[in-house]
Order: sequence, then structure tokens, then C-alpha cells
Amino acid sequence: MLGIISLGNQGFALYSYLSSKGYKVIAYTTNKNVLSLKRIVSTGKIEGEFEISATSKIRDVLESDIVFVCSITTAYKDIARMIVEYSNEIDLSKKIFVLFSGKLGGILVFNKIFKDRGIHTNVVETDAIFACRKTSIDTVWIRGIKKWNLLISNKDYLRSDGNLYLYKVIRNILDDINLEVADNFIQRGLTDFGAMAHAPISIINLANIDSKRDLLFYIDGITENTVKIIEKVYLEFNQVAQAFDTYIIHPIELLDRYYGTVKNSLLDAIKNVPNYRFTKMPDSIYDRFLYEDVLSTLYPLTLISRKKNVKIILVPSIVDLICSVLDIDKEKQGRTLEDMDLDKVVI
Repeated sequence: MLGIISLGNQGFALYSYLSSKGYKVIAYTTNKNVLSLKRIVSTGKIEGEFEISATSKIRDVLESDIVFVCSITTAYKDIARMIVEYSNEIDLSKKIFVLFSGKLGGILVFNKIFKDRGIHTNVVETDAIFACRKTSIDTVWIRGIKKWNLLISNKDYLRSDGNLYLYKVIRNILDDINLEVADNFIQRGLTDFGAMAHAPISIINLANIDSKRDLLFYIDGITENTVKIIEKVYLEFNQVAQAFDTYIIHPIELLDRYYGTVKNSLLDAIKNVPNYRFTKMPDSIYDRFLYEDVLSTLYPLTLISRKKNVKIILVPSIVDLICSVLDIDKEKQGRTLEDMDLDKVVI
């Protein structure tokens, strides 16, 4: 039995994926409408109807040996706190929690909650594998599945060990996806095209978003000048990565590994990703395209860069601009060094 925490877009897609491979799955959700479902329907890259086992009791999901956490990344601390409350009833040291996706330092945020309670457990993170959205209460449209991604765990987050049993377990489950072990948590967290692109594209399209214009995010929302910003964000990502003795592949190569695309220019690469032809412009500035990547990747990146004495300019500026527009207190709502247990250590 495999467990899933949260049945949003990614949770529905993962439930369908695992069910299609013959796994028995149980999922935790507080959505009353989802709890009443007997089945879910998947269309697109995975076609089928699957019986659903959903519960509002997170303990039931914790009976599974492997639990995928598909919540928004800003909820990680709350979810980890919920889980550790059952440490007297369940041996959490034998569990594997898979963050789907972790953003930058997600495994560290999750692990710190356990560590502070004296609990040792296993946390692995990868990126969100599916490009998907729910089209109704019981139906998910999976328009793309990433063919490649990186893994990292809380056991080897600064210098990875590719022979860890944790990696073998996850690869066996996601066996049709090329999952490589990252050099460290920096490479894993910054190998994320969404984190490079979502905020710049959204900033440039604030008027279109506010006007609720019916546009395609990656097709209508970008120009050569937009791409210049994305490429400069990538350079700052790579600048920090190099300080950790690793590197981030260029976004053209990243998109090609994800989904397959043309490789003559980044603008053409973005516009030729098959499933990007369906991604709509957000209809509100309060969309995860803006706040999640900022709070869980770009803001912690600025803090890590300062701690490492790496000077970056564009990423911190994007963070300040988005937080100003959304009226967000980054220090209270963003992922901090303390959240990642990095405030008192040398990295």
C-alpha cells in the first residue's frame, strides 16, 4: 500500500499513475467532496477510471511504508507536525516520505520537524512529475509527464550517495521516469524550470492577469525580452550552484529532458513544449505561479546566497517585487534558513 497526502492536481495525477501501475493507494484529504468519491477519472497521458480510497484521518495513510506528499510546498511544516504527533503509535523511522515537489530545501524543512522531536525518518524529494489540472471534482487531465528528474534525500543532502536504498525504492515505483541522484539539495532544488520562469513571466503579464485575459501563459505571455530575464535568473541559479560544487543545466536542455522540445533557442524551446500549448494565464495574482516559487525557492535562494557570500541581484529583486505586489511578509511566510536548519551550520 502506498500513501498520498493531499489530493489536489498533483495528488489526483499521482493517484491515477500509481493505480494504473497496479499499486493499492490510500490518500489523505480534508476536501469533503473528494472524500465522497468512489472513483477518479484520468484523461490525457493516462486514460482510465480508478477506485479511490480517501480518508480524512492522516494516521490511516501513515500505515503505508511509502507516503507521497503532494501538498503545496508552503504547507510542509504543518503536514510534518501533523505526522510527528503519531510518533508514539507508528515507527516513523521505517517510513519513506517523498516530497512531490520539494522546491529548494524541502527535505530540510520536513526533516527539521522530525529532528526537533528526536525522530529519525527518511525523506526524499523530486520535482512534481505531472503537468496536470483537475477539470472537475473527480477528473484530472494529465497533459504531460516529465521523462527526467532529480532525487535527493535528507540522508545525503550536501554530498549525495547514489547507492542509498531510498533511491532504489523510489526508482522502482517511478520506473518509467529517468530519475538521477542530484549532487546535493542545491542542484535538486534549482533544477526547476518553473522556479526560473513563473515569476518573470507573471511580472511581465500582471496587467493581463488582472484583466483576466484568456491567454496562454507560455505562448502568448513571453517574448525575446522575457526570455532574457529567465536566462539571467538561470545564470544566478548556476552561480549559487557553483559555490556548492555543482551546476544547473541550461533551461533549453532541461525542457528537452522534461518533455522533449526544439533546442535552437530558449524562446522556441518554451513555445514548442507540447503541453505548454495548453497552460492558461492565471486569472489572479494570488496564484501559485507567483507565490509558491517565490516563497519556497527564490527567497530561500537569496538567503543561502548571502550565507555563502555569493552576490546575486536579479533573484532578490524579483522576490521583493512579488512580495510587494502580493503584500507578503517574506520573512514570516517564506522558507528561511531556520526552517531548513541551516541557520547555525556551515554549508
